[in-house]
Amino acid sequence: MSIRRAMEEARKALERAGVREPRVVPTKSLAFGIVTSTSAFEEAKERGIDAMAYAEEVAARARQHTGPLLAEVRAAQPGYVNFYPDWRRFSEDVVRGVLEDVRSFLYEGLGGGEVVVEHTSVNPNKALHVGHARNVCIGDTVYRLMSKAGRRVTVLNYVDDSGAQMAELLLGFTELGFDLNPPPGMRFDEYCGDSVYVEVNRRAKVDPEIEAKRRRVAKELEERGSDAFKLSREIALRVLRDQLSTCYRLGASYDLLVRESDVVVSGLWDEAFSRLKESGAVYLADRGSKAGCWVADLSGHPVLSKEGDEVLVKSDGSTTYVARDIGFALWKLGESRTSLRFSLWDVRDGRPTYISSEEGVSLRPNSPSLVITVVDSRQRRPQEVVRYALSRIGVSADRYLHYSYEPVLLSKRSAEMLGAKAERSAVQMSGREGIYFKVEQVLDKLVEVAARETSSRRPEWPSERVREVAEAIAVGAFRYGMLKVDSDKQIVFDIEESLRLEGDTGPYLQYSVVRARKILLKAEEAGVEPSPAPSEDLTPHEMQLVREVSVAPLALEDTVKALRIRTLVTQARTLATVFNEFYESCPVIGGGPNAGFRLSLVAAYARVQEELLETLGVPVLDEL
Repeated sequence: MSIRRAMEEARKALERAGVREPRVVPTKSLAFGIVTSTSAFEEAKERGIDAMAYAEEVAARARQHTGPLLAEVRAAQPGYVNFYPDWRRFSEDVVRGVLEDVRSFLYEGLGGGEVVVEHTSVNPNKALHVGHARNVCIGDTVYRLMSKAGRRVTVLNYVDDSGAQMAELLLGFTELGFDLNPPPGMRFDEYCGDSVYVEVNRRAKVDPEIEAKRRRVAKELEERGSDAFKLSREIALRVLRDQLSTCYRLGASYDLLVRESDVVVSGLWDEAFSRLKESGAVYLADRGSKAGCWVADLSGHPVLSKEGDEVLVKSDGSTTYVARDIGFALWKLGESRTSLRFSLWDVRDGRPTYISSEEGVSLRPNSPSLVITVVDSRQRRPQEVVRYALSRIGVSADRYLHYSYEPVLLSKRSAEMLGAKAERSAVQMSGREGIYFKVEQVLDKLVEVAARETSSRRPEWPSERVREVAEAIAVGAFRYGMLKVDSDKQIVFDIEESLRLEGDTGPYLQYSVVRARKILLKAEEAGVEPSPAPSEDLTPHEMQLVREVSVAPLALEDTVKALRIRTLVTQARTLATVFNEFYESCPVIGGGPNAGFRLSLVAAYARVQEELLETLGVPVLDEL
């Protein structure tokens, strides 16, 4: 099925034509066929012979060995060998394969193995902002991708409910007189982030005693029986519930919520610390600014050695977050003898979520083939310290992947829409200063704009239906906007731009599926009978759509292997663009002898695009 069969036929034909270990790839343009190979060109260069003449010889011999999907083989400058399909057979093979089993068509051969994905992992002291949302959208898409590919995936959310930021939040309630209940109409996570946390940091700038108190409280948070620990757990859980409601709105889901306060007392760090000491990977500093601290020896690392060693245990005995990450990484990799306990937190759509607790079931991953930790680029050094520490104690760091991404900024126009003063073309955020754009705030604005547009197109719809569709459009626009840019580049998110029905947006893809579904409905009403086999030669637009449907499995395979979500986004957008061109040029009803085939091709497009959108977390709609 798909283009893989054509590629295999071409590879075998080249082998039989005398080419050693031939490599074949899809062509970028149908003018050069469906599959091409540069192997003849490369062999000719090695042998010092004319590349074009050799390619013509290879093409002539390969013509005698092509399979049923390939009709012609031609040489092309400067020495390529191109394979042209029998379009009727190739198209039927593609369309039939999709309609019989779209999951098998797209994901065959990609399954196997256990994967752990950790994402979100926001400190429970504020509402999620759009920078956090990039993490959520990336992590959830990786989960969806791996699950659809047949991997057994466990999704973790590391809840950092200890350390400096939680200590600062606690100070607001215990020292500065903030009430534990937010003002009417305000969510608790917004209250903590917008009011309490910001005020504590403002006071700290003018009152040096605040810093001393913060250090004291941070140490108390590691003592499970302390009043500070108990109050911190209560506050963190309340914030977490609000944060997760935002994540659920974005379509994310979780298996395990791991509280750092449980990791601290679990013994995970003690085990890791012991192993680090035994391997000589840490030492007790006796001089300088790090005197009295246990420090990771990074002298053997080619890059980290130039930046200085890393403190893991401070002189007062408290652990750093890097230390805790090392212990947790051992657990995620199934390399720790220590278990964590979990109790049921929630059940959504039949999928249970568990949270770490003092009681409950002991759990630990069973040596997954890959652990993916989604965290922004500012954590590149700490994550590399974790990987290096793992290698020093004999654990393969190749199984531990840091999925890095750059920050999200808001365009000047969008920042002003949300009531912020913007002096530059893009606005950066700061939680400590209270300058950030909450996901709920942005989603609500997207819904408002989408509802206005939907109402103008569908005045007959009731308000509930408008709201439902507007919410799906908003989520699709937001997630697509978070995913369409390579993770190593910053995003400048613009609310109005993300909602356009034309161009590089989520609604554009959603609308293409709506169009396809309308065609299927109208064709059924008109009595058009579907047929996966063409009745006559294909038009260029039919060929192009067949081609884009056929290469979708290759895009998914590349995305699974390289974890570059942009590849999948690009494939979905290209597929939608080609379908819309087909839509304008190739009517189904009244489409002549090929009407039945066109109907089946539309159905194949819809099924493939729906799968891609589901993987990206972009809601699929019947109407827009």
